Amino acid sequence: MNPLATNHPLSWVRKFHSDGALDLSPKFQRKPVWSDQQAAYLVDSILNGLPIPEVFLRTSTSAAGETKVEVVDGQQRLRSIIRFFSNDLELDGDDVSDTWRGYTWDKLSPSERERFWSFKIVVRELEGASDAEVRDMFRRLNANQSSLNDQELRHSQYSGRFIKLVEELADDSWWLVNRIVTPAQVRRMLDVEFVSELLVGLVSGPLDKKNGLDQFYIDYDEQLPDEDRWRRVFLRTRDLAESVAGDELSGWRSKTEYYSLFLACGRVVSDHKVPKGPTLSAVQKRLRAFRTKADKAKQKDTREDVPKYVADYAEAVTRASTDLGRRLHRIAVVESLLLGKTPPTASAQS
Repeated sequence: MNPLATNHPLSWVRKFHSDGALDLSPKFQRKPVWSDQQAAYLVDSILNGLPIPEVFLRTSTSAAGETKVEVVDGQQRLRSIIRFFSNDLELDGDDVSDTWRGYTWDKLSPSERERFWSFKIVVRELEGASDAEVRDMFRRLNANQSSLNDQELRHSQYSGRFIKLVEELADDSWWLVNRIVTPAQVRRMLDVEFVSELLVGLVSGPLDKKNGLDQFYIDYDEQLPDEDRWRRVFLRTRDLAESVAGDELSGWRSKTEYYSLFLACGRVVSDHKVPKGPTLSAVQKRLRAFRTKADKAKQKDTREDVPKYVADYAEAVTRASTDLGRRLHRIAVVESLLLGKTPPTASAQS
């Protein structure tokens, strides 16, 4: 692999984009994360004739003479450029110069558009590079950038069964509609990371913090035993959690609270003890009553006014909430409520 540097005008980017030959989201790339202001600042640099960082592309040509271009590094920059000349970006923000603030593509004069198309970017073409070589280069280019989080690095490194399943499960509007994740978290793949933790919790039990999550990506990259069954169990568990919590998951939307509810429901699903009819109504009533007490107990000065198991649960939610012991305690409390048993206290769990 010999990444030779070439200067290409932006009209070159436009041509490949228009031809449908520019792949901005190959499988190793992360999701778009730049804000409009970041995109506008880049375009402002171009309009002011200032240099921008180089981009890395992999090019391949078929026997029919058709060339395909995949973005290895520089997705955010090229997306910003394309958004601008597609008239989908207004230049705004504190960093945009007064000359161009408020401009869109339609507001540029013909001569300004010509200068834009003639602006040259440095492109390093990885012609004929293998997937393994490209993934390695992507990791090397981004490993030392604080903007790339753990899950984005996993996305760049793995492409097997485990990551495909968790990304499939995370790519569902349900998580956003029910406010378990935010749009900002989705852009940074933190929704995928959270779904990974939930799935691992079902398969082998809760993790201590996120320790061991990477090992699952390694162990199950090539094959995930009983993949279809775990997909079904995951979805049944999510359905049960939504059913027993009611009221649009009110009180259970934080990742800490939902993690506890989800994995408690997962135990019930695995044991084939899913409540129905009057039993389900009783479970819903117990959880509503518990939710009220738990929310009260989160206020430290009121913990003495609630049962000890509720105070212990609140403590496990508000302090060191990702520690394994605290996770196990919270799950045990919720599971006991689902089954109509006496909830354990922290001392009983230790």
